[in-house]
Amino acid sequence: MKESKLKKTWLGLGAVGLFLLSKMKWLFVVLKLAKFGSLISIFVSLGAYALVYGWKFAGVIVYLIYVHEMGHLLAAKRKGVKTSKAIFIPFLGAFISMKEQPKDANTEAYLAYGGPLLGTIAFLPAIPLFIMTDNPFWLLVITLGALLNLFNLMPVHPLDGGRIVGVISTKIWALGIIGMILYLFFHPNPLLILFLLFGVGKWWSDFRGEMNAFKRQVVIDANRFAMEEFEKFTAAPFDERIGFINKWNAEADYMKRKLYKMNGWFIPVLEDKKKKEKYKIETEISTRSLLMDHILKIDTEPKETVLDFHKNKIKEQEEQLESERSYYVSDRKTKIVWGILYVGLAIFLIATSMYAGDLMDQYKSMLP
Repeated sequence: MKESKLKKTWLGLGAVGLFLLSKMKWLFVVLKLAKFGSLISIFVSLGAYALVYGWKFAGVIVYLIYVHEMGHLLAAKRKGVKTSKAIFIPFLGAFISMKEQPKDANTEAYLAYGGPLLGTIAFLPAIPLFIMTDNPFWLLVITLGALLNLFNLMPVHPLDGGRIVGVISTKIWALGIIGMILYLFFHPNPLLILFLLFGVGKWWSDFRGEMNAFKRQVVIDANRFAMEEFEKFTAAPFDERIGFINKWNAEADYMKRKLYKMNGWFIPVLEDKKKKEKYKIETEISTRSLLMDHILKIDTEPKETVLDFHKNKIKEQEEQLESERSYYVSDRKTKIVWGILYVGLAIFLIATSMYAGDLMDQYKSMLP
């Protein structure tokens, strides 16, 4: 069956790609820094695919990946998000790194959707060409184009689908992960395992959002405490300052003894209360140690410098906290629009890949 052959092809692509990724990390760095790195990487990928699968397959896959990545670049340009050029990685596809993060999930979804949308448009001309010429080469273009973009629509971060559904609900990531695990159980694939690990990591980070917010708030409170204590210290008469030092040392010693009695590791979710308490104690100990450093440098480090240091820490954490709380917040209309766009494109690609797959059985002896 041609479908089985295609599955083996993608399995082979993933295995070879992971091997090259582990052996050629230095090459990716060079290509990223080189002036013509993107162009060079295209020809490297073209040659690598050609050596294994022939020039026709190589030309098709590189063309489809290129147009897909251009979709991301065009979307990023429209939204004013700065990105690197596309770097092609043989047997793994291509990647574009963002020089700045999107302001919200809606913008991220827009950037992600540009890839599969333009990638789908890229293979559409092959449909009438196949109908008119009955040439199985165009059928290959249709099949690979549909599968490539459908794969990218899987609702698992960092695939395009995961970035798109994030604006609808991050809970969909869990469904995508379960679906990918079930698929991997019957069809093991090293490339999918890699994406699964990334997806689980992103889902876990979102699932633990409340814990991350707690930690940021603890750091904010600790820096405010440090500012208040330092201002009191500098305002106090010289002979009273030793009292502050003794107090900070006594508090630090008490918290160290308390910390010593606590376990080194806690079960996530079930022992979050203990984990929060431990993190707060560790932060308070570090804060008092930092205060002592400020005191030792008080003759060379101006008061304003110390206060600005803590103000910047507070500002940084508050901005991160606000960004994390609001990033995936969107209104009902936005969710509905993205839901329709995502499901509509996915249905079209599923139908196209299934129809093309059935036809490929009839033309398998004529395929390149």
